[in-house]
Amino acid sequence: MTATPSGNLVCYIISLSPQAENPAKLQASLATQGILAQVFSAVDGRQKRPKLQGREVYNIDQALTRHGQELTNSEIGCYLSHYRVIQHAYEKGASFVCVLEDDVAIEANFGGVVNDLMAQDLELVRLMALKLRRRKVVKTLTDGTLLTRPERGVLGTQAYLFNRRGMKKFLDHAWNMYEQIDHVLDHFFLFDLAQYAVEPHIALELPSSSSVAKKPKASSRQPNLWQKIRHHPAKLGFSLRRHAYLRNNKTDFYPNELPTKRPGKSERLRGKGKAADVLKP
Repeated sequence: MTATPSGNLVCYIISLSPQAENPAKLQASLATQGILAQVFSAVDGRQKRPKLQGREVYNIDQALTRHGQELTNSEIGCYLSHYRVIQHAYEKGASFVCVLEDDVAIEANFGGVVNDLMAQDLELVRLMALKLRRRKVVKTLTDGTLLTRPERGVLGTQAYLFNRRGMKKFLDHAWNMYEQIDHVLDHFFLFDLAQYAVEPHIALELPSSSSVAKKPKASSRQPNLWQKIRHHPAKLGFSLRRHAYLRNNKTDFYPNELPTKRPGKSERLRGKGKAADVLKP
């Protein structure tokens, strides 16, 4: 029998279509593993830019300086959906929050691994990923799943687990919005967020077409001269901060290596160089 999660855990399925088939299927799958999940209505940015609330800020200057383009309205909607669901869990007093997007399925050991991870009390665990990275194997969990510490961001916000300390760090950093939400998690070193991952992944992305537009409209603002001048110094400063963080925490990240076999079933899982070789059939 699969171990069921215990402790003060809340679980949310983010969906633009709460009444659709897959959120209900995912909710039922989670229930069979002892996780009672609620569907959280996503912020819809498909038609217009969502309204901000509370301390949320869309930092257009930083977006244009760092990335050379604005966030699209649907990217802002996706960002706010994740920010607000974490905020909601934190304000409820949850010790842990598990967040899933509605285009995923879970593996049979999902509940048991989540239970094991809560016992570790980790700030952030990515339960699936879209990019293969070098990582340090931290320990083996009870069912043989590996707990790892990726050296760099692993892409994707389809499934992850925060503890309360991690929620607070995320909320105190992510109110200033200038990049896609999965990049915020990938840039954990900017706000000292201890990020982990599991292998093999305990969730997988279902084949579907994303509703998140990646390309800004032709009418979107373009970087001005000052923002273009600042781009490379900002990029260098960002890189220096990452390398300094890894150096200052080297025992957490090294020695490391790539996985020796494909760690997940998601079709979009990718990697460069030697990582791409691991993903070959």
